[in-house]
Amino acid sequence: MKDKSGWNKYRHKRKAVEPRDAELVIESLTNAGDGLGRQDQRVVFVPYTIPGDRVRIKITQRKKTYALGSVEEILEPGKDRIEAPCPYFGSCGGCDWQHVPYAQQLAAKQEQLIDTLGRIGLLHDLPMEDIIPSTREYGYRNRIQGEIRAGSFHYKWRRSDQRIAVDHCAIADDAINAFLKDSDLSQCAQGRVEIALVDGEVNVFPINEKNSTELGFRQVNTDISEKLTARLLDRVQQSSCERIIDLYCGRGHWTNHIAEQHPDRQVAGVDSSPENISAAREQARQRRLNNVHFHEASVEKTLAKLDIANNLCIVDPPRAGLDNSVTDALIANPCQELLYVSCHPATLARDLKKLTEGGYRIETLTPMDMFPQTAHLECVARLSLS
Repeated sequence: MKDKSGWNKYRHKRKAVEPRDAELVIESLTNAGDGLGRQDQRVVFVPYTIPGDRVRIKITQRKKTYALGSVEEILEPGKDRIEAPCPYFGSCGGCDWQHVPYAQQLAAKQEQLIDTLGRIGLLHDLPMEDIIPSTREYGYRNRIQGEIRAGSFHYKWRRSDQRIAVDHCAIADDAINAFLKDSDLSQCAQGRVEIALVDGEVNVFPINEKNSTELGFRQVNTDISEKLTARLLDRVQQSSCERIIDLYCGRGHWTNHIAEQHPDRQVAGVDSSPENISAAREQARQRRLNNVHFHEASVEKTLAKLDIANNLCIVDPPRAGLDNSVTDALIANPCQELLYVSCHPATLARDLKKLTEGGYRIETLTPMDMFPQTAHLECVARLSLS
């Protein structure tokens, strides 16, 4: 019988309750480190999986076009899955891919870089070199960051503020692991710290409110860092530019290296950190370099004032990439050659799109595996005026 009271118009249909459990097959790896599968028409991202895994998962978060899940059970492992050597893998947030063979990690990173450059930067058929692998798949990190609590070192859980105490890190240098095992950490600085190998000795450095330490920024993988430096120095050697400008120069490692190798050229470094510039100048003084100058200022404010025409510029920005004002300045007053060092393919793709539209041409693009067992990737792009 029809309800004539008018009450029906206030009734709402209940949404169908979607199941929290699902079974799916992982198809590929993403540049966030997750495995990718599909449930109906929705993409599902599942950490610690590998292509070919058939898994039962729990949906932890559901969005309109995608969902996040966690593995409840591996029903059938992918043919390439290997056993992770670290007992903390799967809880600690430091590594993504210890269950993925290293050759497959490298292939996935190169494929993801090509996809990202095409999807975000609309850049295709680039002169890309093969990815340069790390000579160490494990034990490569010369520094680790975490928190010392009650005499124990802690990492964060993956995508969580929870902590997990560890007494060994599979990707840390042996000297750091020996320090974790043998030292009384209750006597060290408590709170957020960096444990770093410097000049053959391991020390603990508190992390300040700027999320840094007295050491400043340093690359974590000595092997790849040396290969990266060699590549930059080789490019400078081949360049006809008489002036080299190192933007985001940090403590002047590359800047002073270039000045020392090329006393006939003028070299400049720019960084906004007073501590970095002070350290860079002191290093130049100790090396008795007379052809290098450092500017303590933001790149955004300084670049517009510098005459960079006919110069070679190096940019090594943070993960956020270049500020719009920096790309605008590089386009309005272009340099002859540009070396772009990036640790984030997505922001690299965005910036390269703008730079190539503004008149630069990509000469080479070199991916380098600075971070084995993770999805992170370092890249060097060499650009010139077209």
